This record gives sequence, C-alpha cells and structure tokens, in this order.
Amino acid sequence: MLPKITQLKFKEQKSKNLLKMGKSFLFDFDKGDFVVKDGRLVEANDVESLKVWIEKILRTQREKYLVYKRSDEEEYGVILEDLIIGNNYSHSFIESEIKREINSALMRNTIISSVSDFKIEKNNTKLKVYFKVNLINGKSFDEEVTV
Repeated sequence: MLPKITQLKFKEQKSKNLLKMGKSFLFDFDKGDFVVKDGRLVEANDVESLKVWIEKILRTQREKYLVYKRSDEEEYGVILEDLIIGNNYSHSFIESEIKREINSALMRNTIISSVSDFKIEKNNTKLKVYFKVNLINGKSFDEEVTV
C-alpha cells in the first residue's frame, strides 16, 4: 500500500541567512570601474554585493537598452528620466512615482523584504535618493544612490 502523499503537510521555513547571489565584485560607480587591490578584483560580500546590484539596477534606464529587454514583467532597471527632466508634474507626484519605481525594481530581489524611509533630493538633472533596505534576515542598511 502506498502512503497518501497528498495529505502530508510540510513546514515551510524562510532562511534567516542571506541567500548567496553568486560571486560578485566591488564596483566604484564614481570612477566607472571595478575596485582592484594588488592587481586583483575585490570580491564583494553578501551586503556589498546587494549594494552593487541596487546601484546597477537604479542606474539602468528600463526600455532604453535592448540587452535588458524582456517579454515579461521582469525587465531590468527603472524609468526615472521622465520624472527628472522636462516635465510639469507636481513635486508630490514625482516623489511618489520615484518611490514606486525604486520599490518595484528592488522588491524583485528575494533577499529584500521591504524598502522604506525615502528621502529624495533633485538638483537640475541629477537625483539623489536615500532609503533604507530591509532584508529577510531582519537586518537593514541605509543606501544612497545618485541617478
């Protein structure tokens, strides 16, 4: 006689440890190059790797580069240029759309549980965004990105 598999119940556990994102290297976005020490690329730890991923995704304009084009809802990047340059939208609308775009892009990462405490500064064509990234393991860190 076979066991009744459909009636078995399993406990689901979310890992409190950060999930491995694969090997990643530190990138200096101000210089536009990887960080090198003693002639070798500097490997990023879990949080550093996540910070590099966040900065990359927020600096990439969705739908601008064909290499990132996908047919599903998981396109890479954000749409912020229209909100920063040449529009007549109210400040509150722009701010809420920036928050929505960033939140939507970052919540695709399974390590991130939420994004909060936004502060947005606009200076001509540059946008500086401060926010808190809350992780599934209960830890969090503050992030600052200039777009």
